[in-house]
Amino acid sequence: MNLPLTNIADEAEPRAERPQPQVLVRVIVTPPGAPWEQARAAKLDAQHGAPLPISELIHQLRRLAPWAPGRPGRYAVFYLRAREFHAPFETTVEVDGQPLPVRFGTPARDAARVKLAGLALILLVLTGAVLGASTLLALRVREAANVRLEAAEQMATSRLRMAEAFSKRTNDTQDLRALVGSARPLSDVISDLTWVATSRTAEARIVGVHWDRSLLAVEARGDQPPLLAVDRPLRRSDRPLRPGVWLWAVGGRRPDGEPRPVSAEMGP
Repeated sequence: MNLPLTNIADEAEPRAERPQPQVLVRVIVTPPGAPWEQARAAKLDAQHGAPLPISELIHQLRRLAPWAPGRPGRYAVFYLRAREFHAPFETTVEVDGQPLPVRFGTPARDAARVKLAGLALILLVLTGAVLGASTLLALRVREAANVRLEAAEQMATSRLRMAEAFSKRTNDTQDLRALVGSARPLSDVISDLTWVATSRTAEARIVGVHWDRSLLAVEARGDQPPLLAVDRPLRRSDRPLRPGVWLWAVGGRRPDGEPRPVSAEMGP
């Protein structure tokens, strides 16, 4: 019985597997600082301290210990030659006596995970933008409300001052009426006071103002006339009311505009 001979050359030879790329590792220590500052320093060190030009390498940076305030940052950077990388792979690298799993490349199952993470990041950015716009709108509404409230407070304060001024004028009018009595119109009394205020000399030291029927009298210190009585006659009393204080009688106006003479009957 003849058995067919098997030609070994005709059998399919197994495809030789490519060797796994060699992974180099460096440990980077950064000064104490904020976590983002340490990460930036480690990234710069990983790029500038690479064993070959960084354009010829694929590298991966990983923090070895959690961040803590006042503590230096420890990172491990893994390198492999770009020309040796042909497919995603995983390996284990020893760092400071501890084995660390390292993965290079993006397998299909990780691609979906990365895509999902990208979508989540986009959603997070959009949410932040919406929240930021809402916060800005709320701040503007609050600012406008504060402006309206301040305007209302200013208006209320102004009205209160006006009411207080009106009340004061009313009280002053009542006090003035009680002082001069009802014999003279209050408008004449106010006119006399205005005339005294505008006609007083710079050196005048007026102590008081008095009315006697239709006449006005001014009580002042010193023997010099306290008023520039151009349009109304002025007469000093025969003797001082008290030492250094004299009474000056002021005549009124005639209907034709001429000064009315001072009555000699008006005394201190």
